[in-house]
Amino acid sequence: MVFVDKGQLCTVIRSPGGHSIINYVAQTLVNVLDWGMDIQRAIDSPHRGSRNGPTELERGTRLERLAPELERMGHAVRIRPETSGLHGIARTSEGWAGGADPRREGVALGD
Repeated sequence: MVFVDKGQLCTVIRSPGGHSIINYVAQTLVNVLDWGMDIQRAIDSPHRGSRNGPTELERGTRLERLAPELERMGHAVRIRPETSGLHGIARTSEGWAGGADPRREGVALGD
């Protein structure tokens, strides 16, 4: 949950249990708060990260192209599926917008 301006709720993001929750949620928050992406686009973005081990890149995405250069720079790289299952809502000028990860079950619906 992200709060701004005197405690006003701005964004809520969650992911099901798993070893990469922190990476998934942090990346999505950066996409929304720093890069200005809408919540669905932020959730759709390819995943990458590291959990004190190899640099992990999402299989089947444009990030796979980074592997050779990262390895040349000395990184151990692992390309793997990343089925995060993220869901979130974000306040917009029109109200609330929802997003659901297309990699897993679920959909964002509204009134």
